[in-house]
Amino acid sequence: MLHQLYPGIDPQVSSKRIFVPMNINFNLKNYVNRDGRSQIYLILTSSGTRKRIPLDIHVKPEDWDGNKQRAKNKTENCETINMLLDQAFTKISDIRIHYRLSKVHLSLDKLVDEFKSKTPDYDFIAFMKHHTKNLILSKNSKKKHGSEIKKMEEFKSFIPFSEITLEFINSYRGWLSNTKLNQNTTIASSLKFISKFLRLAKKYGIFLNVDIDEIKPGSTSGNRINLDLEEVSKLKSFYNTEFIKDNHKLALGYFLFSCYTSIRISDIRKIKREDILQESIGYVSTKTQKSHSIRLNRTAKEIAMTNEHLFVVWMTDQYINRELKEISNICGIKKKMHFHVARHSFATNFLRKGGKVEDLQIIMDHSDISTTMEYVHIVKAESMESMFLLDD
Repeated sequence: MLHQLYPGIDPQVSSKRIFVPMNINFNLKNYVNRDGRSQIYLILTSSGTRKRIPLDIHVKPEDWDGNKQRAKNKTENCETINMLLDQAFTKISDIRIHYRLSKVHLSLDKLVDEFKSKTPDYDFIAFMKHHTKNLILSKNSKKKHGSEIKKMEEFKSFIPFSEITLEFINSYRGWLSNTKLNQNTTIASSLKFISKFLRLAKKYGIFLNVDIDEIKPGSTSGNRINLDLEEVSKLKSFYNTEFIKDNHKLALGYFLFSCYTSIRISDIRKIKREDILQESIGYVSTKTQKSHSIRLNRTAKEIAMTNEHLFVVWMTDQYINRELKEISNICGIKKKMHFHVARHSFATNFLRKGGKVEDLQIIMDHSDISTTMEYVHIVKAESMESMFLLDD
């Protein structure tokens, strides 16, 4: 009957008790090494079966309290040794709790395997690290994954799946806001990252203590900074002046090219100079991994042909963004310019010039029209501001 109530349980195991009593002890190996220390063993016993796990912890026999199964106080490194033993005990307890909540039988052999495993199914951080390593990701995506995992480790170094509840999510949200001083869009992105791996864990049959659909990350679109037609024209004039510095001209060239094509910096890096001579450019999007094609308008070609170093000499994203900050100051543009502003600027200026939202969706390769509609809302909000032109 148990496997009918819990379909995830193997029927062959259903007759077994899900939670099997176990004894956990620490003991010294009889052998004493050259330093006069003995290795500590973790001893697991259940139903007459015993498993011994050697730990990378050593102590002098005279410094060991056999009754308390800990290093004696005031002996060398006693605090470190006892802390490591506490961690081992906690790890065993967390594995057992995870299996009990998952309603899955935990054998002694399985417990030993989980304890030794570097990618345990009960530790959320270890799970994310393992699967991030195996996912096919772009360099930037892998860096972002690493950054998110590091941030979670800073919040809590060990996170059993059983501890992830809505209360935990809200606590993490508060920490991101109050301690890390993250903006709402950054927090939303971090919570979406968690949800992504929780869904993956669920696919692997890992028991979760939280309904993923109840996690509400919020919007990651944020305040889409964009340059209007006049501001883009001002940058283009600066780009064509004789006194512009070479590094400014190169960074601004890539930025303006994106302003007139909507191509992301990760995809611009795939373009070769000879591609500019064609009527259109085809590439596989780094973000979506889908094939996409963009027709080059006259202005985009002129920008590329004005600087012979474009699509030959490359800068890092960080370097381009630093140059764009300097350029915005020189040109008197008060908006915070970074490379993705170019893509936002293309979208809003396309609509300002009367372009159709359906066409914009295709050009920008949005799978969901709601993403494209966010630009429509920006332009509509600007139009509503014109009502105040009639004020005296």
